[in-house]
Amino acid sequence: MLIGHQRIWDFLTQSAAKNRLAHAYLFVGPAQIGKKTLAAEFAKWLLCQQKKNNSACGVCRSCLDIAKNQHPDLFILSPKQEEKKGVVKTFEIGIGEIKTLRRHLSLFPYSAKYKIAVIDEVGSLTREAINSFLKTLEEPGQNTLIILISSSWQFILPTIISRCQLIKFLPVKEQKLAVGLKKIGKKEGDILKIIKLAAGRPGQAINLLENPEILAGQQAGIDSFKKTLKADLAWRWDLAKELSQNLAVAQETLSQWSLWLRDRLLEASGCEHLLVGSRAETKISYPVKNLLAIIKEVQRTQDILSNSSFNSRLALEVLMMKI
Repeated sequence: MLIGHQRIWDFLTQSAAKNRLAHAYLFVGPAQIGKKTLAAEFAKWLLCQQKKNNSACGVCRSCLDIAKNQHPDLFILSPKQEEKKGVVKTFEIGIGEIKTLRRHLSLFPYSAKYKIAVIDEVGSLTREAINSFLKTLEEPGQNTLIILISSSWQFILPTIISRCQLIKFLPVKEQKLAVGLKKIGKKEGDILKIIKLAAGRPGQAINLLENPEILAGQQAGIDSFKKTLKADLAWRWDLAKELSQNLAVAQETLSQWSLWLRDRLLEASGCEHLLVGSRAETKISYPVKNLLAIIKEVQRTQDILSNSSFNSRLALEVLMMKI
């Protein structure tokens, strides 16, 4: 379900209607903000055989094939994950997968006007994969559309960025999140709490809506951070090791820390009416400049963790020494 980003949707659909689509787009924005969802919905709309205004019909052969991930003209590539003994490892996208993608795009469309490729987290491509993929970006086939997705464009080579039309995704307004979540169905009180915690990210809002246990775990994440601020280096490194075993959990934990720090910054600035969570139980003695410095370190670590080629444990250990 697509929530928000109407401006981007209108731009893409109108470009398609006027035959002015670029051959490649780069979707950039925070994790769970809706980049992959919009890319999938746009591909579905382009390939739909019975479009209804600005939406796909959902019942034609093309829509049904996409729902089953079996459409011959749509190729979606994401980093693979593997869990072993409680440790979740995310792999880079290798040259073999890119060669398969290039073969797919070299063929004529089977049942639609376009051949479409969506690459999630393009920053996870290996160097060999990037070099191979550049040839496709430089010389795309006719009626080929490539959508690249990234949470951190800073880790993408300028040669890739220069060959794509950049589209930035911004947080969705609370009113639009509320409308979208109400369509799914939930009590008013729960929706208000979820909207605050989602911080403009529809994917996170839906995740919280469908998994109530995550809401319960929010406080545990905050408690661990408050303990970290007072703990010795040995305890902090143990936490870094634990977080490094599952990067999805690590990213969400750091997001919780950022929100809590943001609230403390607002409290220190006299803007308590803008708090996402509750007030601090005890007054925080950190000066504003220290809170800002910690927030920047947390966000910098999140950027590093979004690139699978970096040593996640080392990045987290560095964070533990700086906060």
